[in-house]
Amino acid sequence: MIIVTGASGQLGGLVAEELLERAPASELVFVTRHPDALDHLAERGATVRRGDFDEPEALAEAFAGGERMLLISTLSIGRRAAQHRAAIEAAAAAGVQHVVYTSFPKPLAGHPVGAIATEHGETEEILHASGLDWTILRNATFAELQIPPGALAVAGGKLYTNAGTGRLASVSRRDSARAAAAVLTSDGHAGRTYDITGPEAVSQTELADLLSEVSGRAVKLVRVGDRTLTWGLTRAGAPKPVARSIVAFGKAVREGYYDVVDPALATLTGTAPRSLRDVLIAHRGDLLGAV
Repeated sequence: MIIVTGASGQLGGLVAEELLERAPASELVFVTRHPDALDHLAERGATVRRGDFDEPEALAEAFAGGERMLLISTLSIGRRAAQHRAAIEAAAAAGVQHVVYTSFPKPLAGHPVGAIATEHGETEEILHASGLDWTILRNATFAELQIPPGALAVAGGKLYTNAGTGRLASVSRRDSARAAAAVLTSDGHAGRTYDITGPEAVSQTELADLLSEVSGRAVKLVRVGDRTLTWGLTRAGAPKPVARSIVAFGKAVREGYYDVVDPALATLTGTAPRSLRDVLIAHRGDLLGAV
């Protein structure tokens, strides 16, 4: 059986859909803190179980019978490594043989975004030492995350950035889900780390051009420094922690942490990934929503 954690989340829900196209529903177990949200999957014959990484004593039961498990990283920044350790230990106790983990590009010590990245590196180390078979999926930044700031840029006609000439590779959530489902339902992936990316890395100049093209409204690129961007964001009402995170992300782009493009996704799924342009076109209404 295949276990999927975080199955009621955005990525988890897409993985569930992909798996139901590839495997019998009777062989799928979807674990979530909110089982009622997955009644539609239970109605299709899958098993839905409650599981909470903050309640590790009950996780082994939630993972019982599983052979392969997709461990989708949680959103609890600062606590994720401990949560993931609890899940990995529970998986081992439940007899799971192979854990597939959704990680992050270049999760290195000293990363500008701090624990957002480094906790993924810690989890990878925990998996390496677990004695289980493992596969790491280092998902690029989700292309859909460009929509909210893109909408603001379209509304104001300006894209403010501290990313310099750095380039950002992204990937659609659906493509990430397809890659995860492919790994979970095929062999030969134990001990492998895959960078799951779209087909290209985009500069901020190219992003401004894409926003202009897709929205039909001119978007001018405005380059600023870290301090200026922090000041501008807080002046616009962003809480200081949010402003610091946005600035840190731009710094990481500037320093090349997200400039990773790899053909692994196409190799795993047999089809080319969608480009950022494709995703922006699909969300054109959202880009224009703030106008």
